[in-house]
Amino acid sequence: MIAIIEGIYRLTHYGDFRFAVYLASIPVISGIPQVVCDSIVPYLRPHVRFVGGHVAIRGERLTNIGYLISYAIICMAVVGALVSGFLSHNFKIAIGIAVVAAFFAYHLLSENPIEDLKNTIKDRSITALSPDSIDFHMAPHLSIHKYLESASDGCGNDASFRWDQNVKIYDLSTTSHHVTLLADPDTYDGPWGLCCRTIGIPFTGLDALIRHFNEHPEDRPLLATPQGVDLVNDILAQARAALTTPQRSHT
Repeated sequence: MIAIIEGIYRLTHYGDFRFAVYLASIPVISGIPQVVCDSIVPYLRPHVRFVGGHVAIRGERLTNIGYLISYAIICMAVVGALVSGFLSHNFKIAIGIAVVAAFFAYHLLSENPIEDLKNTIKDRSITALSPDSIDFHMAPHLSIHKYLESASDGCGNDASFRWDQNVKIYDLSTTSHHVTLLADPDTYDGPWGLCCRTIGIPFTGLDALIRHFNEHPEDRPLLATPQGVDLVNDILAQARAALTTPQRSHT
C-alpha cells in the first residue's frame, strides 16, 4: 500500500497528496491498538478468585491500555513530524501534521494521559459476590469517557445490591456501557445505574449471575467458600456457551 502511494506521488509530483496521505494515516495507524484490544476483550475469560471470604471477579485493563498505546503512537508521530521538519526545513508541513495529530490524540484518545495511565495501573474494577449481596467497584473512567458519569445516572460510582432485593437487569446500552437495574417495588429505592465498561464480565454473564443467585438462594452460602469460584465459573461458562452456540430452528 505504501509503495502504491509513493508511486502515485512520484508520478504526479503533487506534494499536497503526500501531506494528505500522512494526515489520513495518523488516525488509522494509531487506532489499530485500540481496535485490536477492544476486539480481544469480549473473548477474555473473567478472572474469578476467592478473596477475603467472598468471590471476586477482577475487571480488565486491556480496553484502557489500547487507548493509551494509540495515544503513545500519535505522540511519536508528533515528535517524528517535528524532527523531520527541523531536519528538512519544511516546517509548514511538519507543524501541520503535528497539530492534526495532537488534535486527534486529545479528542479521541486521552485528555489527561498521565492521570489515565496512573488510574489504569493502580486501580481496576472488582465485582464481589457474597452470600448477602453483589458489590461493584468501578475503576475511574478514561478522561475522554468522563461524560459517561454525567450522561448516565450512577455510572462511574461503586454500587451494592442485596440478593433479597431481587435485582434484575432492566435495560442496557452497548454504546455507553450502562446497565439499568430494577427490583421488586417494595424492596428497593431504585432504579439503579451501573457502568460496565471495564468490569470484565460480559452483559450476558452478569445477567446469568444475577438471575442464578436470585432464583437459587440455596447456592448463596457457597459464595463464602472457595467452592463458590467453581460455581461462578460454571455459570459464566454456560452463559458464554448459550451465546456462542447456534440455535436450531424447530419446524
